[in-house]
Parts: sequence; structure tokens; C-alpha cells
Amino acid sequence: MANSTELLMDNLIDLKVFADVVETHSFTQSAERLSLSRSAVGKCIARLEGRLQTRLLHRTTRSIHLSDEGQVVYESVVKILKEIENVENILSQGQQQPKGLLRLTVPVVFGKRFIMPIVKIYLDRWADVEVDIDFNDDYCDIIRDGFDVAIRIGGNDDNRLVRKVLAPHRLITCATPQYLQKQGIPENLHELQRHDLLVFRHRGHNVLWQFNTHLGLQTCNPKGRLVLNDTEAILTAAMEGQGICQLGAFLVSKEIKSGHLVPVLDNFSKMASPICALYPTKQFLPPKVREFLALFDEFWQGKAIWEQ
Repeated sequence: MANSTELLMDNLIDLKVFADVVETHSFTQSAERLSLSRSAVGKCIARLEGRLQTRLLHRTTRSIHLSDEGQVVYESVVKILKEIENVENILSQGQQQPKGLLRLTVPVVFGKRFIMPIVKIYLDRWADVEVDIDFNDDYCDIIRDGFDVAIRIGGNDDNRLVRKVLAPHRLITCATPQYLQKQGIPENLHELQRHDLLVFRHRGHNVLWQFNTHLGLQTCNPKGRLVLNDTEAILTAAMEGQGICQLGAFLVSKEIKSGHLVPVLDNFSKMASPICALYPTKQFLPPKVREFLALFDEFWQGKAIWEQ
């Protein structure tokens, strides 16, 4: 009598043969693809139909097509085989050590402040990897340019890429206590018009300020005497009391905690698109990418660590 392991293997073989016959519409082609005889393929189908006590395939000399019951079974079989394949690959990958060159593209300021500590841990943990980082606030085609992972503040409109959310992101409007004492605290969006606003220009365009109101999302084209194309320079200007800025929480949280900057219009604070990792769509991630992304789960745990 066959033992349980042999029965399990026979069942899996029968399922694989059945799925292949459905996909090729041919016993002969499946036999060739699976390196079996045509009669062995027929026996697998007959054995499966016998166990299930139902006809799965309608066969004629010219065609093979699924019965209604066969369609239901086929859909389940595809899921089962996919799960088995995933388990096999997970186990296989678990035995692989990360190695080789990991190429990253990251935002300039965010990358220096929050990605570099992750990279240090990554290099300390895995001796056989190297990391090449491109600091760039412009989006690039990471497949064309050969990057393994892009860290971006914002979403993904490229269906070739997988998007993994790493942490939430919000915009904070703020200024120094001294500036607000001198110029007053704006209570609504209209009152911003009488203030000195620090303008961020990116790729030749002023970046709009964003607010949540009872009417939904509202944007404001900031006007000010100082226009800068560097967010750290805007932060410096704000710290010097030159006006009100709107920057990501990762840039100003430290200064707000210390009291050097004070949030304004907090009731209108806008949750922006999250911090994400993007990487090319692949069925199975290379170990060097998988372990790098795992560090964010380990150390960030989906939280904005800069606000904790």
C-alpha cells in the first residue's frame, strides 16, 4: 500500500497534469511538456476524476474542453499550484545570502537623513553586498536606468513597478515664534496673503501648498520675496525668521519638538502621499533587495520615525 507521502505526490502530479492539459488543450502536448507518455497523462486525468467522482474534461477526437465542474476545479488547482510554487521559492530564497551591487535612487534630503542609517545597517549586516546610491529629487525610469529600488515621496503611476508603503508623510506649515509674534498667527488660508511665504521652486515651477478644508483639498500658490530650489535652504530661512514655510514633517519635526518652529494652520494640515519603495515587478525578489526592504519593516514598522 502506498504511504501518505506517495499519495500526496501522486495527487500533486495529477493536479499539475490536469492544469497543463487545460492550458495546452492537448494530451499529446502536455505529455511532451511534462516528459510523460500520452497514456500516463490520460491515467492522471482518470485518477483525478475518479477521486473527485466527476467528469472534468469533455474529450473528442478534435478538442478538449472543461466541464462546468472542471472549470471550478481548474481555478482551485491553479491557486494550489501557485501557493506551492511560492512556498518552494520562499524556502529556496531563505537559504540565499544577499550579495552583489544594490543600486538605489533616493530623494536628496530625505535620503541623507533617513535612508543612510538603513544603508549602514544593511552593509553591517551583509558582508557580500555593495550599495550605489543616486541622490536625486527627480523621478527617473528605474528600469531603464538600472536601479534596483527607488525611495520616493509620493505614489506610483508605472504599472511595471511594485509599490511598498514604508511610512506616512504629512506637510506642516510653520514659522519661528519670533516671526509669529511680530507678524501675527494666520487663522485661515486667506490670512496667509499678508505674510512672507518661503517659496520652493522645483524644476522651474513653484510648488503649491496643500491644505485640507471643509471643501476638501485646497491648494495655494505661495507668494513671497524669497524663492529657493532647495528644501534645506527653505528650512534655514524659516529658522532665521524670514517667513512661513510648508515642508514635509521629516524636515521640520526636530525643530518643532525643540520649539524653534511652531506649526500654524494645524486644522488644515494635509496628509500627503506616503514614503514608498518602488522596484521592478518580479515574481521573486533577489535576496539583496528583499533583505534591504525588510530593514524598513524591522526598524520603521510602517511609522514616521521622524515624528516619534
